[in-house]
Amino acid sequence: MYIKTRRCETHIETVLECARITRIVEILVFGAGAIGSFFGGLLSQRHDVTLIGRAEHISAVKSHGLRVSGKTSIIAKPHAAMRVPQGAKPDFVFVTTKSYDTANTMIALRAFADRAIFVTLQNGLGNAETIARTARRVVAGTTAHGVTFVGPGEIRHAGVGETMIGAWSRVSESDLVRLRDLLADVGIVASVTSDIRTELWSKLVVNASINPIAALAEVPNGRIVRDKLLLGVLEAVCREATAVAKAEGARVDEEELRHRTILVAKRTAANRASMLQDLDRHHRTEIDAITGSIVRAAERHRISVPLNASLYALVRAREAAFRVTSGANVRD
Repeated sequence: MYIKTRRCETHIETVLECARITRIVEILVFGAGAIGSFFGGLLSQRHDVTLIGRAEHISAVKSHGLRVSGKTSIIAKPHAAMRVPQGAKPDFVFVTTKSYDTANTMIALRAFADRAIFVTLQNGLGNAETIARTARRVVAGTTAHGVTFVGPGEIRHAGVGETMIGAWSRVSESDLVRLRDLLADVGIVASVTSDIRTELWSKLVVNASINPIAALAEVPNGRIVRDKLLLGVLEAVCREATAVAKAEGARVDEEELRHRTILVAKRTAANRASMLQDLDRHHRTEIDAITGSIVRAAERHRISVPLNASLYALVRAREAAFRVTSGANVRD
């Protein structure tokens, strides 16, 4: 396979020249939010894909297809359901739920624990471990594609980003190459890494440096790097989080991660971070799996992370305010 990338100041254009995968692969995407719908929608152009998600979104996809706008413009026609269909025999199961739903998700997916390769593209830490307690073969992955959930049946691809995959448990190199080529065949360029734990920590640092700031300031990602005050906060949060990642054994470099975080914010400039989207809809956020993971690891290593701790407390306070005003729990 040959992948050629052309760069300019305003966009990245990727041209794929590879042998197309001819066998139809059955894929189940559990958690059809923004990212799950994006990956599932693109994969459905070549393969037998079923999205599992919420009633309104699933109903719209069944009726009109999945509309993807922005950097990618298609109307995809995946299968869609609120529950796993009887008789499903997926080759791959993509888990793209919120991190706090992973354990319950695996109860619904345990029938495929021995036959399918499970792929997590979720935010935060701990998801691969949770999945591997049930599933035999697990691939952990990260993606920096920026995707916004516009409404039932519609998502917007707001920014192109890097996707990384690596073996977590009982996955061979040939399995990873097969998955990489499956994604490449529909225009999602993925790289295989031998150190997925470092990649998960790197993605966590990037997320922790963008998501809470965007959520609390109520701005799209690009505004953070254009505003000198917000950029200063991003860089300070990134420094704290990188120190924790190093203490946890991740092979990361502070300057490289700072540059990577700013680059992700620029490439996804028009995107509203997932945490901001959650707060907009009065949903529970993933602050505990993202910034909470950094704060707890910092406590274990006795590292001071005042900015991360402050962002964690503030987002949790916003969630609590929703509970008070609604008289009910924040919606999951």
